[in-house]
Order: sequence, then C-alpha cells, then structure tokens
Amino acid sequence: MLRTAVGIAHEEGLWMLWQGATPAVYRHIVYTGVRMITYEHLRDSALGRTEGESFPLWKAVVGGMAAGAIGQFFASPTDLVKVQMQMEGKRKLEGKPLRFRGVHHAFLKILSEGGVRGLWAGWVPNVQRAALVNMGDLATYDSVKHFLLLNTTLMDNSVTHSVSSICSGLVAAVLGTPADVIKTRIMNQPRDNQGSSLQVLEGHNGVTLTLLFSGLNNPNSQSFHQG
Repeated sequence: MLRTAVGIAHEEGLWMLWQGATPAVYRHIVYTGVRMITYEHLRDSALGRTEGESFPLWKAVVGGMAAGAIGQFFASPTDLVKVQMQMEGKRKLEGKPLRFRGVHHAFLKILSEGGVRGLWAGWVPNVQRAALVNMGDLATYDSVKHFLLLNTTLMDNSVTHSVSSICSGLVAAVLGTPADVIKTRIMNQPRDNQGSSLQVLEGHNGVTLTLLFSGLNNPNSQSFHQG
C-alpha cells in the first residue's frame, strides 16, 4: 500500500492522493445523515427500544443493516462520482483524455450520458457492502466487548473499547471488501444513453451475492479481497 501511494505521488503528483475528496465528503454527509436518522427511527419505533432497558444484539444488527443499506442507496451517486474521479490519474498516464473538469461537471456528464439510472450504477453491491459492513461492525463490537468484560480482567474503559473497535473494523473490512471490488468495477464501466453497461460485467449488478458465494470455489476468488 505504501509503495502504491509513493508511486502515485511520484508519477501523478502528491495532490492526486486526495483525488475525489470532495465527492467523498458529499457521500459521508448524505450517508451518515440518512443512516443515523433511519437507525434512530427504526430503533425507537419499529424495533421497540424501551428507555432504560438493554437493546438485544439481533435488533441492533437488523437496525444497523437496514439503516446502512438505506443510507448507502441515497449516497450511491456521490460514491460513483468519487470512484470515477479517482480513475482520472490512471487515464492521464495511459494518454487518454480526462473526462471531468470537477465534481459538478462529473455529475452533469454522468447524468447526460446515462440518465438518472446512470447515477445509480453499481448501487446493488454498494448497498450490500454497506449492510455487511454495518452488520460486521455492530455485531463484532458488542460481542467482543461483552466477551472481554466477562472473561478477562479488563474493565469497561478505553482499552476495551479500542480492542473491540479494532476487531469490529477488521471483520467489517473483510465482509465488505468483495462487494467493494465488484462495486468499483461496475462503476468504472462505460455506459450507453439509457445507463446500461456496455460490458458483460453488468451481470454483477443483479447477482452480486451469487457471484460472491460461487466465486469461493474459483481459484481466483482471492481477487474479491484485493485492497
């Protein structure tokens, strides 16, 4: 990873490491805002959390997965722009013309070339990734925290929270990376005026989970966890 970062900085310029930062900020504003509002509504209403009572783990997982999926669906266009803008440096090195002059130009160009549907290219694996990440994050954090408190001498302090966070982040990354790889490849495909893919990879958009599980029997299945 460090070698890649140094290579990008040397060949394309240091600022290219922050390519796509603006749509990334837009994405987090939309994703986090929708996710938190949705989670609190589901937790307090649909899942029936009562003030002063413990909240079952399975309810937290269900609420987290649903909130993450809904939030990511609304944020998917910003993720698409971020991914495509981050590929501009590679296009420049290959001698290809740059596609975008900025974030707003990217939105307008994608909309004009693929319509509204084009803005949601790759939304299926994107939503699946968010649901898996939230599931791994919430379930692992609570499980590890309770295990440490019950089976070790650790107290409910910053050390316990840090260990639980590290474990939850690791599990979330492992669960979410396969969908992230598929999402990135779908989002970088050329599209026609109706927003449909011009490459066979579009099949991933509708059968992402099928590909993930069937790919485990493929000798190249480790490519799902690249990055």
